[in-house]
Amino acid sequence: MMATLFVVLVVFEAGAYWHAHNVLDDAASDGARVAAAYDGSCAAGIEAARAAVARQAGSWAGSLDITCTEGRSVTVTVAADTPGVIGTTIGWRARVAVSTPKER
Repeated sequence: MMATLFVVLVVFEAGAYWHAHNVLDDAASDGARVAAAYDGSCAAGIEAARAAVARQAGSWAGSLDITCTEGRSVTVTVAADTPGVIGTTIGWRARVAVSTPKER
């Protein structure tokens, strides 16, 4: 019984991590798209990524970190704690980086 419960919790934890990874990937893509635009900036890209996480994740994206580097290409990195199945203390840390060429 305990082994079955453990396996079920591991499956749910993996699903929560995968969902969080997808949300952060979408946010990083939005941020990179905005920052790489001709009139875009890293500040605008970070704000777009933050808005995407807030819109899709709500309150579970704890300790959200968003960074942006700009040059010939723009890289937006989004990292956050994933929601835990039993509680927020058991979640994992997910990190996604998306790069795209800067428009000229």
